[in-house]
Amino acid sequence: MKKHFLLLPFAALFILGNIAAQQRYLDEVFTNAQIQFDDNVVFGQNYIFFPPPSGAPPLGDLFMDVYYPNNSVDPVTARPLVVYLHTGSFLPKYINQQVTGNNQDSTVVEICRRLARRGFVVAAPNYRLGWNPLASTLEERTKQLLNAVYRAIHDAQTVVRFFKKDQATTNNYRIDPNKIVLFGQGSGGYIAIAYTSLNKQSETFLSKFVFNGQSVIDTTLVGNVHGVGGMFNNYNHPGYSNDVAMSVNLGGACGDISWVEPGEAPAVSFHCWKDLFAPYDSGTVIVPTTQQPVVFVHGSRTFIKKKNALNSNSAMMAFNFTDAISARAYSLNPKATCEGLFEFRTPPLPGGLEEGSPWEYWDPAASIAEADAVTGGQGATINGNSLATNPDMSRTKAHKYIDTIMGFALPRIIVTLNLIPNFNLEEVSKTSSFRVYPNPAEQEIFVEFSGSESARWIRIFDIQGRLVRQVVPGASSGITRLERGNLPSGTYTVQVQTHSGKQLESKLVLK
Repeated sequence: MKKHFLLLPFAALFILGNIAAQQRYLDEVFTNAQIQFDDNVVFGQNYIFFPPPSGAPPLGDLFMDVYYPNNSVDPVTARPLVVYLHTGSFLPKYINQQVTGNNQDSTVVEICRRLARRGFVVAAPNYRLGWNPLASTLEERTKQLLNAVYRAIHDAQTVVRFFKKDQATTNNYRIDPNKIVLFGQGSGGYIAIAYTSLNKQSETFLSKFVFNGQSVIDTTLVGNVHGVGGMFNNYNHPGYSNDVAMSVNLGGACGDISWVEPGEAPAVSFHCWKDLFAPYDSGTVIVPTTQQPVVFVHGSRTFIKKKNALNSNSAMMAFNFTDAISARAYSLNPKATCEGLFEFRTPPLPGGLEEGSPWEYWDPAASIAEADAVTGGQGATINGNSLATNPDMSRTKAHKYIDTIMGFALPRIIVTLNLIPNFNLEEVSKTSSFRVYPNPAEQEIFVEFSGSESARWIRIFDIQGRLVRQVVPGASSGITRLERGNLPSGTYTVQVQTHSGKQLESKLVLK
């Protein structure tokens, strides 16, 4: 395990003097330089199923990356934990015929860093992979895929127990064991949903999971739903619970809606309305690797509707979210039945395809070269496979979707976990027509208003409250461009007075 961090000279003063005045967990109160990154942390051991073993699967280490505010500058000792589960169809990156599939995917790293800069501890595990999508029968494909998901759930449970054990013993990561969120992307969305709903062994004996009188899940081999037992399952960190406080999924689906019952964790879901591979409502899972059907499942809208019908999202239901992102969500799906659901209406693509993960991005040249090395020359084909449902892929596009994901999920996480006492979105609503971007910024900074508003003056204050820049726009334009100049990396306050007399503020992070 390696630890990577670099503290700015004024970091400690910033944290101790200013963190209480900011909306930690909603705003980015740390810079990248104040975030510690521990890579390849061993969180447990279990039996490895890929590459396919010729005999009994071998035991191997399980690894994760951890992002968190450096302990020397962050006074908070009970921090919420997010376990971020990557996508990839439960096969290794490139072997799955896609350019994504591990905890170093661009979107994974970006979201983990954003959460850490807001004060969360974030763990990104590489859970176990391996199944045969080329199996000739639906029975065999169902059996193999369901067991891959089942093993991944056990790995996510191991991560949770690892951190609860750490909190009870060495307390290196300073997490709050009662405030743990599972955040799953794509295939990770299946894991996040199943983690909180597949909690009875009888739920693995539904008719669609049973062939010739036997469930596809053989507990004598792979253990029970809580991760205990099984010839080829290693139970790590005994004595600590698997409980989490809530889940968030970007795509994915619920194995069966009957799994969802009263008293289970609250949930937030994001889904593209015509996702080809994971149904938005209900339908059959189609694996990107082969385009073959596997099992009938229930997507995010069906899942969230039942969550709300069972009153699982009661804290979110009771809160009045007045921001523009929530208003967009409610315009497509009413709060009364679908609180916690954000639907992306992506446009149709050529050839009848539809986008399912517009928040993903990658470096095509690097991905093609890596895929060539792994697959013996299939890099261009694999890159094309991913571009087929994301043809205008770019970092800029993905970050806009991630902005929306953060803007919708974070207030709901804050409300559900009670992270900010007396939290309200008044400031968010008040400034919804005013934004500072990009944020974090490197060189150019733009201050933009919608409608008829414009800036009379713009002031930038450093973390000690000193005025470091003032601009009086030459014309009443809705967009003002600022140069960073010699301002050092850090967190700033941008204060604006409009021509109508409003005084607004926004945080700005300079890389």
